[in-house]
Amino acid sequence: MALAHRFCSPSTHPLLPESCDLAVVLPFRNAQRWLAESLLALVNASQDLRWQLIAVDDGSTDQGGHLLRRLTAHWPAQQCILLRTPGIGVAAARNLAIRTTKAPIIALLDADDAALPRRLQAPLHHLRANPQLSHVHGGWLRVCPSGQSLSTVEPWRDGAAFDLRSALTHKAVLPSAWTLRRDALLAVGGFDESLSHAEDVDLMLRLAAAGHLGQWLKEPLVRYRVHPSAASAHTSAVIDGLAAVVDRHLIDQPQPWADQIRYGTLTWGAWRAWCSGDQLLALQTLRRARLSCPLPLVQRPVHFLEHISRSCLRDGIGFDRTSFCESSFWRQARELLLQPL
Repeated sequence: MALAHRFCSPSTHPLLPESCDLAVVLPFRNAQRWLAESLLALVNASQDLRWQLIAVDDGSTDQGGHLLRRLTAHWPAQQCILLRTPGIGVAAARNLAIRTTKAPIIALLDADDAALPRRLQAPLHHLRANPQLSHVHGGWLRVCPSGQSLSTVEPWRDGAAFDLRSALTHKAVLPSAWTLRRDALLAVGGFDESLSHAEDVDLMLRLAAAGHLGQWLKEPLVRYRVHPSAASAHTSAVIDGLAAVVDRHLIDQPQPWADQIRYGTLTWGAWRAWCSGDQLLALQTLRRARLSCPLPLVQRPVHFLEHISRSCLRDGIGFDRTSFCESSFWRQARELLLQPL
């Protein structure tokens, strides 16, 4: 009884699908260890809202679906809809949930993340007050598996925005902090189900290309859990997937600027691989990056060093510049960057 009380839905009357203020789309696979915390945070963030949870158990082999059913068994009818799919991928799972609900606003959430108290109300109120906007995005707190805070991510401070050029430059998107109008999602075809990585970046770019307006909510809305089992941990596939999505959207862009974006994307990939401890992949990715590098030879090492330093600072990763500059990785990277094409 105590457990059920903690997960009590704020809705105390029958909820009709067409009367929802918004729907939370929650895909998951083998996320049993996170679901209770995620669901409790979601309930705490949904006070005074008419909301609906559309959860998709996408081929789990643990008891996550059973746990979700148990924790929401006492909720009003239609408050929680649990769909089961055989492992169709996160893009297809989200699209299925979006098609299932009739709510006009979609708040995305991944099962290993936890909503902060204003996760639902702040975006809903902002979209209602600004009908010209198709989507809004908040910042996020990066936390370790135990929940300890690592850093606060505020992409707007680096100039990230939602027009096509800014979106291609920064590619700043976290689904769990993103809220969109359902009509806008349907207008651009939802998530691209052929993509297994960077499907969120691709959607953001397609929204921008179609003229849909977005805006930052300049506050953190979610606790983003960084852990090895997360989909974003598969470094090589993440780098290749993001590079492919970016290339897709650069086809009609001017060559010098397109090269700059490709270089920035792949140097981020090299940093990501270095952070994961895969120095060979980092050097391979840097070798790909230099093919599009717009910088003079002499500027390339300094630029990459500053990129490493800023990226570590942004993500709350300790960076010792002296030790890094004395490392064998930096020596190889510098030699690579100084090689003429």
